[in-house]
Amino acid sequence: MEVNEIALLLFVEYHNAFREAASVLMDQEEDLEVVSQASSVSEGRQRMAEGGIDAAIVDIPLPDEGAEDMVRELHEANPSVPVLTLTVIEDEEVIDRFLKAGASEVLPKSISLMEALAAVRRLGGERAKHGRDAGPDRI
Repeated sequence: MEVNEIALLLFVEYHNAFREAASVLMDQEEDLEVVSQASSVSEGRQRMAEGGIDAAIVDIPLPDEGAEDMVRELHEANPSVPVLTLTVIEDEEVIDRFLKAGASEVLPKSISLMEALAAVRRLGGERAKHGRDAGPDRI
């Protein structure tokens, strides 16, 4: 991936230490950059409105509820911006609801760092590579 193909990410995760540590690790990758962080649905919505992202990573559940609605809003605002959800929930019905809401993938938080990076690259990298000139299409 060329330097101008950096995937710009929104990371919405309740646990500050995990979010900040994972963001630092992603920022060390030459093709990924966490440009916006949030710890709740309300904060995530504010960051969404700021725009300029190629992909979003959303923790489920979030403390103020509404993560499913936020995923739906992200998807409706721009279906070409993929949403990766990470969760400790193993309930297939919950996972299906998030996929129907517009999540591109729902992965367990038990995955390795390398698996998480691969998923972020797979989703955000394509958007960065092919969606750079999208202008207003990008959120």
